[in-house]
Amino acid sequence: MYFLGGTISMSSADGHSVRPTLSGDDLLAAVPGLDQVDAEVTAEQVAREQSGSLTYTHLLTVFERARSSDAGGFVLVQGTDTLEEAAYLLDLLWDDPRPFVATGAMRNPTMAGADGAANLLAAVRVAASPEARERGACVVFADEIHAARHVTKSDTASISTFRSPNTGPAGRVLEGHVHFFSPPGARSALGADVSNVTTMDVEVPVLVAGFGQSVRTLEAVADGADALVLAGFGAGHVPGWWAEAVGAIAERMPVIMTSRTHSGPALVETYGAVGAEVDLQQRGVVMGGYLDALKARLLVSVLLAAGTDREQIEAAVRRHGGYR
Repeated sequence: MYFLGGTISMSSADGHSVRPTLSGDDLLAAVPGLDQVDAEVTAEQVAREQSGSLTYTHLLTVFERARSSDAGGFVLVQGTDTLEEAAYLLDLLWDDPRPFVATGAMRNPTMAGADGAANLLAAVRVAASPEARERGACVVFADEIHAARHVTKSDTASISTFRSPNTGPAGRVLEGHVHFFSPPGARSALGADVSNVTTMDVEVPVLVAGFGQSVRTLEAVADGADALVLAGFGAGHVPGWWAEAVGAIAERMPVIMTSRTHSGPALVETYGAVGAEVDLQQRGVVMGGYLDALKARLLVSVLLAAGTDREQIEAAVRRHGGYR
């Protein structure tokens, strides 16, 4: 178990606001029933941060430690604000058959009904399960198992915040048993293609299209970037007055179009108006399929950090987007 901090590790010094102070050993000691799981659990404290302050370096450290470990499975424990991104980054890097589970908590340990201990116990059960092998990284939360490539945080406060809008959960933990709804599917891991990645010194901003938004915002965000991810209206659209500027940016760098709706794919051949998907593809934009903007950003960032050429990046986006 690798601990990075987050709500699950927070306590209060003033009786009001909380900060990450508890260690992994503190948290494990407070999990009832952990001794009944057929697994020996070791805690490693990598950081103690709120998850918005985590960096690529934290996740690459976790990845390298796990890759060199002889453990049978792994759990990443961190804050939920960036949990979906951390899990997906691990999913892209982790080409090992051993389970890699990410979890955390929505209620800190000072609150009634704190969910951290239950999530830790369920995560250990999944990481120790033979059925979880060959599935890449996943998120275990509120006794549900979500594939990292599909999951998103859907609510700011609910303990059932994690959802997979396009697929639903991959499985559940019930009565102490791990149950998956289907056999392992295609893996996301990039494998040997990114084996040389040790740092992530790339800049891939995300811009969400907004009603009436000026093209100046688009040009400012793209300035100095290595690639650009757009979260467009509906099926992957931008204002018509953006189209020419988007095309000019696509001549300089990969531009990936996703949808800001969080469910359903960016389409490829339905709408032909200026700024819609047919027009944008003619200008060099790549449609991201079922990838949301945050996942598209991580996929492109990893590939850029590995020195992948543009043609291969765009092919990978289409493949991982899983649509057409």
